[in-house]
Amino acid sequence: PLENEYSKFLSEHGGMSNASTSLEDTNYYFDVVPEHLSGALDRFAQFFLCPLFTESATEREVNAVNSEHEKNLSNDSWRIDQLEKSTAKSDHDFNRFGTGNKLTLDSLPKEKGINVRDELLKFHNTWYSSNIMTLSVLGKESLDELEEMTVNLFSEVKNKQVKVSEWLDSPYGPEQLQIKGFIIPIKDMRNLSICFPVPDLHKYYKAGPGSIISHLIGHEGPGSLLSTLRNKGWCNSLVGGHRPAAKGFGFFTVNVDLTEEGIEHVDDIVKLIFQYINMLKKEGPQKWIFEEYREILKMHFRFKDNEVPRYYVSNLVHSMREFPMDEVLSGGYVLEEWQPDLINYVLSYLNPDNVRVAVVGKQFENITDQAELWYGTKYKAEKIPQETIQNWKDGSLYEDLHLPSKNEFIPSNFDLLPPEENPNPFPDIIKETSLTRVWFKQDDVYHLPKTYHTFEFVRCVFKLYLYTIQLNNNVLRENYNF
Repeated sequence: PLENEYSKFLSEHGGMSNASTSLEDTNYYFDVVPEHLSGALDRFAQFFLCPLFTESATEREVNAVNSEHEKNLSNDSWRIDQLEKSTAKSDHDFNRFGTGNKLTLDSLPKEKGINVRDELLKFHNTWYSSNIMTLSVLGKESLDELEEMTVNLFSEVKNKQVKVSEWLDSPYGPEQLQIKGFIIPIKDMRNLSICFPVPDLHKYYKAGPGSIISHLIGHEGPGSLLSTLRNKGWCNSLVGGHRPAAKGFGFFTVNVDLTEEGIEHVDDIVKLIFQYINMLKKEGPQKWIFEEYREILKMHFRFKDNEVPRYYVSNLVHSMREFPMDEVLSGGYVLEEWQPDLINYVLSYLNPDNVRVAVVGKQFENITDQAELWYGTKYKAEKIPQETIQNWKDGSLYEDLHLPSKNEFIPSNFDLLPPEENPNPFPDIIKETSLTRVWFKQDDVYHLPKTYHTFEFVRCVFKLYLYTIQLNNNVLRENYNF
């Protein structure tokens, strides 16, 4: 193939391409107008059969990687993500520069007499093996036609019998645990992150222990962590959940968006989080919660919205590596096994001996004493005092924290009401007063049991903003199940 022939072909036929790299895989994807799928797929296949890796293209790609890195230097998400890696055990593969720049891909290799193009070809020859690759193609052709097209183009990709890497040891050992970090952001933001290293939970996907605990810690109704923290004026939002990292290990994290008052009560907030975890351990796994969550996932899967095709196939190739072929579409949505012991197993890792705490805020500017190597993020890391650890380990409960009530709004009947005869193609006004106007439009296209509500308030902008925040918080707390 000619250099840039692939991108040129796509741009000439209404398409685009992109790629993304995670900790253990690279995902290439494209889209194109349906009539030219075959031609695009032919050019795409050459990447894996006979890549050029010309000197000039390699140099341009190094510059492109460097340019993207420089763009990300002021992005707090990238900065904090790299700091997580740079503060891991020095001998763990997790402790690596997550992307690359001119220094690592050009200057340092030249100093060491390393030819980057030769290394790229070695990497391709070693790892681009059909036994660890997956492919998903979406088109208007029949399945037989798509299969024939794909097999003809990709069957020559060599099977090098590559073994997938696995990391069974945690990236954080005793020296990296019971640590509190103070991080200076670029933007004026306040955030608290609590991280617990956990084993790889993927093999338990049919029981979903990490998902069940995430569902409870992230709940927003009465008795929840978020509701309690908001009542104290300490946080705006909270997200908690299991985060897979790479094959063999993962993390369970709780992220709290702090208020100005909340950042002064970090240890108290962490204490509340442990008190919530204590409550979950005391109450024990509840089968009715598992069953509710299972029904919610079933409903989400059954009435899943269509996705943008290029993102759909991009997600599918990942699922093909993670699930059996007959579960590729449903994997992650279907819970089949009630295993309370697995929930207790994951909860056992959520303890003060296995915690890392990170606080992000501008106010720590005067106490930081280190700078992360690749992004220059200023931070200070210190061991959490044992008296604080013991305080978090006391097993106490907080009376306002309790399990959510049963969700009465989970539907079981998805039958649709008969459609109107000769429906108006535009919304109708069904109620109008001096203060309100209500519009309604019945779905006559998709025929799905879904409703969408939009509210528009017209008032003084600043007062409306404050009112909306308060209304949103109250409505979410009292009607979260709905």
